[in-house]
Amino acid sequence: MPDIHSIIVRSARALDSLAVALPQTAGFRRETGDAARAAERGYFTADEDERVRSVFARYLGIRAALHETITELEPVLDAGDLPRDLHLRVFTIAFCAACLLVRSARYLVDHFAQSKVVWRKLDEAEPRYGIPRKQFSSVYKSVTSLRNRWRFQQAVEFARDHMDAIRGLASCPVVGGVVALLAEEHPEAIRFSRRVEARNRLRYWLHSLGRRRKSTLNQVSFALFEASGRFIAELKNPLHEKRVTPQVVRATRRLLRPGDALVTRHDDAVSNLFLPGYWPHGALYLGSRRELRELGVPLSGERWQRSAGRVRVLEARKDGVRLRLLTETLRVDAFAVVRPRLSPTALGLALERAIEHEGKGYDFEFDFNRSDRLVCTEVIYRGFHGVGGLEFPLTSRVGRPTFSAEDLLDLAIEGRGYEVVAVYGENGNNRLLQGHAAHEALARTYREEARNGPSGRPAAP
Repeated sequence: MPDIHSIIVRSARALDSLAVALPQTAGFRRETGDAARAAERGYFTADEDERVRSVFARYLGIRAALHETITELEPVLDAGDLPRDLHLRVFTIAFCAACLLVRSARYLVDHFAQSKVVWRKLDEAEPRYGIPRKQFSSVYKSVTSLRNRWRFQQAVEFARDHMDAIRGLASCPVVGGVVALLAEEHPEAIRFSRRVEARNRLRYWLHSLGRRRKSTLNQVSFALFEASGRFIAELKNPLHEKRVTPQVVRATRRLLRPGDALVTRHDDAVSNLFLPGYWPHGALYLGSRRELRELGVPLSGERWQRSAGRVRVLEARKDGVRLRLLTETLRVDAFAVVRPRLSPTALGLALERAIEHEGKGYDFEFDFNRSDRLVCTEVIYRGFHGVGGLEFPLTSRVGRPTFSAEDLLDLAIEGRGYEVVAVYGENGNNRLLQGHAAHEALARTYREEARNGPSGRPAAP
C-alpha cells in the first residue's frame, strides 16, 4: 500500500489548483458568444476558432488531470482495512473531483452541443495540443450515459448518508478546503432533470447515428463509484513499467549538477494528453543541501526542512510547485538533461529566485502573464530568465505568451545559453547518451531539421 497520507495531501492540493483553473460561467461568456455567431453564419472566423479551441483544450487538460487524481485514489478506497476516518477523507476528495467533472461537462454540453457547426469544430483534432478527434463527442457521451448516471448516483447516496461526517472534516488542515469546495460543487452536480437529460441522450443518439461509425478514441468519462464506496475511473494510464530503471536514475544522478533542467516524457497517452510536443514536461534539479550552501542559496526554515534527505528537484505538477525526490521526477519513460552556462554566482541567484516560487499552485491556463500559479517550465523561466545573459523568448500560442519544454530544448540544441548533457529513452531507445551523441539524438526526437549540431540554426518547430 502506498503512503496514504502523501496521496491525500497531493490529491487535495491538486483539487485546489484544478478548481481554480476550471473554466466558470463568466470565463465562457466570450467563447459562448463566439459559438453563437459561428452557428448563425455557419463557420468560425480565425480568431473565434482560436478562442473556442483554446478554452476547450484547457478544459480537456483539467478534465484529464481530475481523472488522474481520481485514479490515484482508487486503490486506496479499495483497501478493505482502511480506517474509517481515512476512507472518508479519500472519498471526500474523489467525490469532489467527480462533482467538478459532472458540473463542467454538463455546462459544456448545455452551451455547445446545440449547433452542429460548434460540435464539429470541437471534435476536430488539434495537433498543437495533442488532442485527438471527437473529444467533444466523448464528453457528450459521458454526460448522456445511463450507466455513468447510475454509478454516480451511488456516490451521491453514499455522500448523503455520511454528509455530517464529511462536514466534520472542515477543520482538517489537509481536506478542509476540499470540504468547502464540495459544499459549492455538490448542489450543482446532483441537479437532475429527466427532461433535459432525455433530450441530451436523444441528441447524442441522433448525432451518433448520423456519423455511422464507431469512435476509436480513448474515451474520457467522468468519475464513477460503486455502492460499496469503491471508486472506478474509466480513464487510466496503461499498466506498464516505466522504462527509466533505478539503475538509470543512479547513473543520471552522478551526471547532474544544480541548475540542470530535466525534460521528461511518458509513453502512455494519458500523461502526454493536451501537452504540446514530444517532450511535454520540465523540472529543475536543485542538488543537495551542501551544493546549495556552496552556491550561496538561502533557504527559509520551513523550506530547509522540506529539502531534507534526498529531495533534489523543484517541479510543478497538478498538486503545485513542490520539492520532490529525483526518483519521483524520473518515474518516466524518457528524459533529457540540459545545463545552463552560468557562473557559480549567477547560478546561485537563479536557483534562489526559482525556489522562492515553491508552494505555489499549478497554472492550468499556461498563462505566463501571471506568477501566482506556475506551469512546469515557468519555474525555470522565472528563476533563470535575465540571469547571466540567459534569455527565454516567449512564444505566442493561442494569444498567450508561453515557453514550452521544447522551447527550452531549442536553447540547448542551438547553444543559446544551455547545452545538452544527456538523453535517455528517446524514440524507445533504452540507452543513456551523453555529449555530442545525446545532442544529435535529442534533436532528432522533435526537430528533423536540426542535424547540424550546435552551430546550425534550423527553424524552430
